[in-house]
Formats: sequence, structure tokens, C-alpha cells
Amino acid sequence: MMTIEKSGAKVEELITEFRKEYGLKDWEFKYEIIKNPSSGLLSLFSRKNATVRFYLPDIEERVASFLKQLLIKMDISYKEIKTHKEGKSIYLEIISEGESGRLIGKNGKMLDAMQYLVNKVFEENSEIEHIYLDVDGYRQRQQVQFLRPFLTIFQKVRSEGKPYTLEPLNAAERRIIHKYIEKQKDLSTLTIGEGTKKRMVIFPAHQSASEALIHSRQQRQHSQHSPKKSNQR
Repeated sequence: MMTIEKSGAKVEELITEFRKEYGLKDWEFKYEIIKNPSSGLLSLFSRKNATVRFYLPDIEERVASFLKQLLIKMDISYKEIKTHKEGKSIYLEIISEGESGRLIGKNGKMLDAMQYLVNKVFEENSEIEHIYLDVDGYRQRQQVQFLRPFLTIFQKVRSEGKPYTLEPLNAAERRIIHKYIEKQKDLSTLTIGEGTKKRMVIFPAHQSASEALIHSRQQRQHSQHSPKKSNQR
């Protein structure tokens, strides 16, 4: 949290200017009046300006503060909100007090809606690329389940030393795989294609992206020209 002091004729004007300068809502920052304005004694002394000390929260605190306000309006109690930042991505996890089902919703729809809203509020902030919201490790469990079928493919790339092109995936699915592969020192990823669903190439880290791309094209051409097996009785 950063501390900033400003001086001016009126306390109210200083607060308004500070709010506009940093694009903040009233609940996003705190302030302390250090000195009230004075017009001087019997006009013998010059007017003295007001001084206000502002406490500017970092972006993680601002996002967490908005989420807290949202939960209050939803009348949902919670134990704590954990936050951490990776590059321009902010991760928030709500530790609930037994209301995780209400926060997650059917198939995660409520959680997705809340995440969309939080991202919408901060979409013009250049410090943020994306905000991820979780409740009691729900998304982590979903990611583990999603990744399970791909683990044999990753191991095949390791053992054979050849790239493998996955079927088209949406952005959220690609993000899960990218995040997992980033932690694997011996593997790399490459995204190809256009549109909302794109393919990912998984390849050994010692190979170049251009080598992986050439192999991916050859792999797809081979699969397209391979004769389909017909069922014979």
C-alpha cells in the first residue's frame, strides 16, 4: 500500500481529485486529514491549505476489496480471501464458511459469473490481464480432472521425443495445459490455428518451435490421408 499526501484549499476537493486521478471508488482507499484549512486569524495571516494523507492500495488489494463488497451484497459469509499475483494475472480464492455450493453454482456457473463480473470491473486497468476466481480449491480439482487424459500424451512426447498435436481446445482449456507444461522443464507448447478453438502442439523442450510446427503439419497431413478402416463382418 502506497502513502500519498496532497494539499489544497478544501478537503472535499482533494478527495475528489485523488479519486479521479487514480480511478478509485470510495471503498477502495482510505485517507487521514493531517491539517484542516484555515482562513487566518482576523485576516492578519494568509490562508492555510488543507493536507490529506491518502492510502493507495495495490491492485491485488483493490480487486480483493471489490470481491469482499460483492460477497457482502450477496449476503455470503466467508473465512478469508487469498490473493496472489503472477505477472499481470491475479488469483483470488474464497475460503468459505460452508457456502461453497452457493458460490460455485451448478457446473461452476455462479463462480464463472462472479469471475466475469470482477474482470469486467477492472478490464480497463493496464496492470491486469486476467483475474481468476476460485472457491475452496474447486477450480484446482476441476483442472486435475481435466488434465488426467492428457498425462499419457505428455509422457509419450517425452519417451518418443516427437511433438504431438492436440485436438482443438478453447482458451480456458489451453490455459490449463499451458500452465501445467510451464512447470515441466522438459516440455514446451505451441498454439496454432485461428478462431476460438485452437490446437496445441506439445513438444520436447530441446526442440525449436519451428521444428515442432513442421512435425505438426506432417502429422496432420498423414492423418488426413490415412485410409479409414471399415467395419467388416
